[in-house]
Amino acid sequence: MKIKKIMEDESQGNRSFAHEHLNPTQTGILSALDRLDAKAFSSTMFFVDDEHFMSVGGGDNRYVVFIAMGVDQKLFTLVAADASSDEVCDVVVGGQSGSYPQNQCLDKESVQKALLYFSEHGTAAPGLMWEVEG
Repeated sequence: MKIKKIMEDESQGNRSFAHEHLNPTQTGILSALDRLDAKAFSSTMFFVDDEHFMSVGGGDNRYVVFIAMGVDQKLFTLVAADASSDEVCDVVVGGQSGSYPQNQCLDKESVQKALLYFSEHGTAAPGLMWEVEG
């Protein structure tokens, strides 16, 4: 298992709490994904180390995902091949609603595939579509 730490942000009214889970199992990783509900839980980060992580935001079958490798070195954004980048959808991430390109608004099945691959290999799943910056 490559993931060494999970950081979840939980919102309760105007207060925010961080939850840290060290050395999670695959079950723990999938449970963190399941907790994303775009309300109390809307942002979770899965760390290989301090500069290498996957961020998943949203919930309710509408998620945004990116992988950061090194500080400002490489950023992989998961995209849906069959969706437009010209239209937008609203996703709650970190307790705030934001507008994202439609092709960055993903279903839970795609996110789970990306997360499971990342948890085992520490990189972007080759069977999925990624936009790469850096």
